[in-house]
Amino acid sequence: MSIRTRGRAACAAAVGLALVGVAGCAFPSPPPSSTRTFDGYPVLEPWTQAVRGAGDEAANIVVLGDSVSEGSGIEEHLENRWVGRLQRGLRERAGTPDCPTGAAGYHGTTSVVPADYRASSMPDPRTTGEVTPLTEVGPGGRALQLGPAASISWQVDARSVDVGYRTRPDGGTLRIEVDGVTPTPALAIPTGTGRAGPGATGADGTQVRSTGERRVWSSGGLGPGRHTVTVTNASEAGSDAPVTVTDLTPYRGDRDRCVHVLDASRSGVSARVISQTPTYLADSLSLDPDLLLVPLGFNDALRGVGPAEFGRVLDSLIEQTRELGYEGPVLLVGWFVPDWGGHAPAWSLYLDQMADRTEHEGVSFIDLSAVLPPVAVAPDGVYLDDLHPGPRGQVLIADSLLEALAPRADLEGASAPQAP
Repeated sequence: MSIRTRGRAACAAAVGLALVGVAGCAFPSPPPSSTRTFDGYPVLEPWTQAVRGAGDEAANIVVLGDSVSEGSGIEEHLENRWVGRLQRGLRERAGTPDCPTGAAGYHGTTSVVPADYRASSMPDPRTTGEVTPLTEVGPGGRALQLGPAASISWQVDARSVDVGYRTRPDGGTLRIEVDGVTPTPALAIPTGTGRAGPGATGADGTQVRSTGERRVWSSGGLGPGRHTVTVTNASEAGSDAPVTVTDLTPYRGDRDRCVHVLDASRSGVSARVISQTPTYLADSLSLDPDLLLVPLGFNDALRGVGPAEFGRVLDSLIEQTRELGYEGPVLLVGWFVPDWGGHAPAWSLYLDQMADRTEHEGVSFIDLSAVLPPVAVAPDGVYLDDLHPGPRGQVLIADSLLEALAPRADLEGASAPQAP
């Protein structure tokens, strides 16, 4: 279903001093201050329904992005990334009771915390022993392989946590401790897959081993305050079996309810790489999205993927999400115009390719280059460099997406904020 079937009425949202643009729309510049709300798109209706039910069941956005989404340049107060600001705004606008909006979790964020942030500025968990980054597994491809007796620890302000790990044919045993105590349900968690079940055979007729999957261990109630969560490779003495740890998610009484914006982004990744890495996509989708946000393209362009090829990559990525069982809406996000000189084709050509993908059933596109200023002419504070948003840019991105994704005024009396 194409988002362009709604006409110009579907193309307006007052956001600061500009309008959010959508494929096929042209806007006056600058628009007058307005209280008009984003008209929404039929393809996003399942997301709207998920937000309506967020008091009883979680409404999850999974962000399949790159460094712009992971938070390159941010060192602390991770809640100030646009993903955190968007979650906070969506919770406030949805009005679901008892959904916390303050900073908490890990360095302020209650989104997914990977075992290994790939943005060099981001605060990584503490590790000991032999650890190896794994870029093909885990949400955003940011897992760590723990060698014998190696460990990873997060300090979190949370009332409960989920710990993500991955099974593998040669997997060892992991142990989880909270504040130095091993919870009873997690004395030892085997991560080896062993041999596949009957009927699982390779092309040559031989039995094959399972490649594994992402799984989650969930804690009970931890009580308020800060806690240290440690995962250790506890395989038997003399064993060299590794374990793979993918992520941690902190909760504050909002497990399985409220709106969650979940970070499955990795600095430096391209849509082409994700489309060629099935485990990366499968583990990101294991976060159970109600809406898949795909803000990609910068790294494809800078690595020589031309606009037409980028379109084909998006086709493949969309088709793979369906093959993996995800049936919900996909929202392609077109970023601001970067300042990369002559090092890549014009960014507008990539935006055109994103717009054309709306011919896929269940795919929408939003063009934020219509609301975010080009890097070359942006005021101070909007961007850190040629590609990455600064503090003001994080606010602009979150506010722009909020107008597209927040519940409409017919939801419990909610209404869009006044334009400044």
